[in-house]
Amino acid sequence: RHLSTRSVSIMKLFLLPLLALQCQAKTSYEGYQVLRTSALTAEASAMLRELQMTTNNLDFWGEAATGRTADINTPPELLESVKEMLASKGVKVTTMVEDVEKLIQDTKPGQNPAPRAEGQRYAMDWADYHDHDTLNEFIASLADTNSDFASIINIGKSYEGRDMNVLAITKAGPGAPNVFLEAGIHAREWISPAVATYIVRALVEDYADHPDYLDKINWYFLPSANPDGYAYTWSDDRLWRKTRSDTGSAAGCKGVDPNRNWGFHFGETGVSFDKCSEVYCGEEAFSEVEMQNIRDFVQTLEPVPVLGWCFHSYSQLWLWPYGYDYGAYPENYKEIEQLAIDASDALYQVHGTVFDPINSADLYPAAGASDDWYKSIGMRFVFTTELRDTGRYGFVLPKDQIIPSGEEMWAGFKTVVDKVLEVSAE
Repeated sequence: RHLSTRSVSIMKLFLLPLLALQCQAKTSYEGYQVLRTSALTAEASAMLRELQMTTNNLDFWGEAATGRTADINTPPELLESVKEMLASKGVKVTTMVEDVEKLIQDTKPGQNPAPRAEGQRYAMDWADYHDHDTLNEFIASLADTNSDFASIINIGKSYEGRDMNVLAITKAGPGAPNVFLEAGIHAREWISPAVATYIVRALVEDYADHPDYLDKINWYFLPSANPDGYAYTWSDDRLWRKTRSDTGSAAGCKGVDPNRNWGFHFGETGVSFDKCSEVYCGEEAFSEVEMQNIRDFVQTLEPVPVLGWCFHSYSQLWLWPYGYDYGAYPENYKEIEQLAIDASDALYQVHGTVFDPINSADLYPAAGASDDWYKSIGMRFVFTTELRDTGRYGFVLPKDQIIPSGEEMWAGFKTVVDKVLEVSAE
């Protein structure tokens, strides 16, 4: 790939680590804008992918894939140069978020919290977002209330010592099919644990509506796969993505992208080895204790789960593996793809929300993701659902979208679970 001299000189602007804002106690995104590109040519997407791998000053909210738009969270001092660089490649730009900091402030949780209802056993609700401790309290409450068939399994602690707890719902008993649900691996994707807990609440508390779901399947649910990163998005930087481990970075950059840290085709595509990068994959596979904890726990499940599900945001996509390279499809990809299509159709019926069911690598190849690893150990069905929206709010989705997101995802979820029951009866 040959970049013009002008493009190279503009790219140099982005190579200086942006440390000024990070030295403050709380990261501010004042003056930042999220720019959306027009649909990218192969040349423009290659340039932006290279930029993503070599700069830490631009935060790619939507990946640079050929034929698709990309969303770039851009600091005020780089707005003009980014627009100029894109224009030089014939790429048009619109502004998706005019003021990122204002959006963050406008959507802060805990403003006018709803009072806890009479007799309600947990603080969790779906009228707002909730922190790591509230997520853990919620699953603990479900386990306590259903102690004859549910329990909490502590799978280890995070780097900073937070409990990683799994809700185990084992009414079906030994030998029944297992399902593993993972949420919150990317810290800033708050809608992920919100929707996943919405689904698990319905699964358990609305048992009478679907007894087979609990009578015939064992469930294991991790609501907070990156507890330190998630806590940091509440205390310091709403848009933090990675873990919070000490990487030994000379620039003081912390953390690893936990969804590039898994040991299947590790480090091959879509990652950076720059410790300050948003997509830094770590020194080695499973360098992050949180990923070790999940790996070690999932490997104890017998039989191997029939379904693994990863909740992410945003883009409204129903992704199926593999993601590490173009055309790397599992043996049973046709049944996985068809189920993604059927689930997306069911989801659409609820609120008219369109999810695109595609192969993960068709979006952009990225190695070391948890879904690829889950598939590699023999899970029959594996999905990553990229939840709402398509970029109007991006990662900073207003709380009034939690319940509708949960309602539509429940419809897609039922389609998948019905398929799991069908194949398990064969």
